[in-house]
Amino acid sequence: MSGDIKTEQYVNVPNKGLFFVALGGVGEIGMNFYLYACDGEWLAVDCGVGFAGDRLPGVDMLLPDPSFAETIAPRLKGLVITHAHEDHIGAVAAFWSVLRCPVYVSAFAGEMLETRLDEAGLLGRVPVHVFEQGDLLELSPFEIEVMPVNHSIPEASSLLIKTPYGNIFHTGDWRFDDDPVVGNPADYKALSALKKEKILALVGDSTNVFVEGDIPSESAVKTALTEVFAGYAGKRIIVTCFASNVGRIESIAEAAEKNGRTVCLLGRSLWRVEGAGRAAGYFKGINVFLTDEEAAELDPSEVVYLCTGCQGEPKAALSNISYGTGAVKPVKGDLVVLSTHAIPGNEQAIANIQNRFIAKGIEVVTVKDALVHVSGHSGRKDMEKLYHFINPKIAVPVHGEAAHLYEHADLAVSCGVKNTVIIKDGDVLSLSSEKPEIIGEVKTGVLVKDKKQIIPLNAGILKQRRRMIDDGTVVATVVLDKKGKIVGDVQFSAVGLIEESDPVFAQMNDAVKSALETLPCEQRFEDRYIEDTVKSAVRKIVMQTHGRRPLVNTHLVRI
Repeated sequence: MSGDIKTEQYVNVPNKGLFFVALGGVGEIGMNFYLYACDGEWLAVDCGVGFAGDRLPGVDMLLPDPSFAETIAPRLKGLVITHAHEDHIGAVAAFWSVLRCPVYVSAFAGEMLETRLDEAGLLGRVPVHVFEQGDLLELSPFEIEVMPVNHSIPEASSLLIKTPYGNIFHTGDWRFDDDPVVGNPADYKALSALKKEKILALVGDSTNVFVEGDIPSESAVKTALTEVFAGYAGKRIIVTCFASNVGRIESIAEAAEKNGRTVCLLGRSLWRVEGAGRAAGYFKGINVFLTDEEAAELDPSEVVYLCTGCQGEPKAALSNISYGTGAVKPVKGDLVVLSTHAIPGNEQAIANIQNRFIAKGIEVVTVKDALVHVSGHSGRKDMEKLYHFINPKIAVPVHGEAAHLYEHADLAVSCGVKNTVIIKDGDVLSLSSEKPEIIGEVKTGVLVKDKKQIIPLNAGILKQRRRMIDDGTVVATVVLDKKGKIVGDVQFSAVGLIEESDPVFAQMNDAVKSALETLPCEQRFEDRYIEDTVKSAVRKIVMQTHGRRPLVNTHLVRI
């Protein structure tokens, strides 16, 4: 990413003209954080997180660096959230003290945000304005029409952003669904009418640009789930899906009811979404969900257990069940349904869970076996349809890795778009002239949320943590007397690296003593020389004997 650019290379965004800046969400899937500038006034769209995976051990999530947003915060008219997925809303609580602007959300997104603000101690302090889809948000010089689209979460919206320089269609995450479980079918007539708006630029989702053909409706998933459940009468059924997918939860609940079952929710995030969904008017006509205690009083054949952990999260409900430590104890012949797809990087974790179930004789059904999942993002066919509907002059692909962005640009050209621009996070894109132009870049980068602290991605403690996992850690305790001579043997701790009975400890002891004895007398009274000498000696021995270069810490005691 561009976070390592020197400060003198950063550009000042002019106070005249129309500009687009992505602080996150370009070159990666997640961390969506977009800014629009019009004659010196600013608008933010989405403020989300990304997920670290195994490459950053112990890290909860990734966040875009808000440093530039802080510089323009006094001129920020508002933050508009397109939908309630964490990669679009998850950083609002963390960054609002920087942005300090009104936040505009749908009813469901507002319920989800309220929980986050409460956890951060910000409830009641952040000015949150709830809009209805179809509303016009007057944030001069921006006028924003909130347009409903289909997605895997309720109340997803595209934004028609009107400015004196032209109109921008910001898609957010979207797809066309002619028979959704939640929300209304795609309004092709309203989209086609956008041609009259003379769209200057489409800033668009690139996630599924490689997906050919039609993406089935969510209603087709409900039908498939009903049929799958019917084949396991008398058996225990366990299902997992994305917790935020209210439509999928309703599909699972209706499929369960048609088979004489009631859904039991297992996992805190599912209960959080259930509460937000009911508060926003969803789950009407759906039986009240069971707790695990209530489900325990019923025969397993009367229950569908809906679990968190569809991405193989190690502490989630599905993982615990696969190990036999969860609230549910499936047996041979029972069924596990993965009503989900693997986010890139999670494939192995999900496969491990599947294998644990299969090894116990528990059947596993995935999208390879039945239509138990569909994507919430548009494929190529829908993207082409959208381009022909609105006919933008410029296409700016976002929400994707490099391969997605370039493929999206090629697709836009094939749809007759005259100008396409591939940007990266931090680029300042001018949209106020006949041809779009990148005029420079602003500070951007990646932060990480490490439990209760937010630190840079390149922080020393993260480098040390990765080093500890890869090569281990050795702590050497050295005692020196008043003359700088070593007293007794060096004591070592190398948990998870070297067995206590390993003779290498004796070798390290001899190597450290020998190295310290060669130090000039005056250097023995300066801690840094002692520490460097110990580290060098220990690493040399461990490399020779174990092939690793451990992180070495020296505990120096002078008596």
